[in-house]
Amino acid sequence: MSPSQLYVIFALLTLNTRLVFGQTTINCQRPPQLVDPALCCKDGGRDQVAEQCAQRILGAANGQKAGAPPSLDTAACLAECILTSSKYIDEPQKLNVANIRSDLSAKFSNDTLYVEAMTMAFSKCETQSQHRLAMIMQQQQQAQQQQEQQQQPRCSPFSAIVLGCTYMEYFKNCPDHRWTQNAPCALAKAYVTQCGLGA
Repeated sequence: MSPSQLYVIFALLTLNTRLVFGQTTINCQRPPQLVDPALCCKDGGRDQVAEQCAQRILGAANGQKAGAPPSLDTAACLAECILTSSKYIDEPQKLNVANIRSDLSAKFSNDTLYVEAMTMAFSKCETQSQHRLAMIMQQQQQAQQQQEQQQQPRCSPFSAIVLGCTYMEYFKNCPDHRWTQNAPCALAKAYVTQCGLGA
């Protein structure tokens, strides 16, 4: 699973409204046909850290069908592994933007526009992700009071929320040289931008 695909999993954490974009009516309750975000906006791809985390976390996911999307708990653990192993998180619910910028600059030294877009996306998403996590935790506490038998998630969803938000924000502000200009991509970008997805 590429990092950009993680944000599709967390599109559930969105705001639903109805807007008009140009001559196309965007119904935020009915997303357009799914398009792989990486086909529209080229991201950095899977690096060694993401590959190792995927092998460790997805390989350990018991009872999951091959090729099926990971459960929310598995995706949360994968995201947590990626951000902590990359040293993008120093402490719970706190990003280290200096480490993010330094890591991306080292990996993409020939693409400062990409580094800037991703760093800005991470920065913009930190506070919003903290708020979303607080809302999720409150909902989980209410659900647990109703069902005491419910199993606790293994990993905090904070990292997954951050990655989902970051890749949506990056998608909305994709550098021109990484963007594929076609109708499905334009519609996906209009939907993501107009319906309040991401930061």
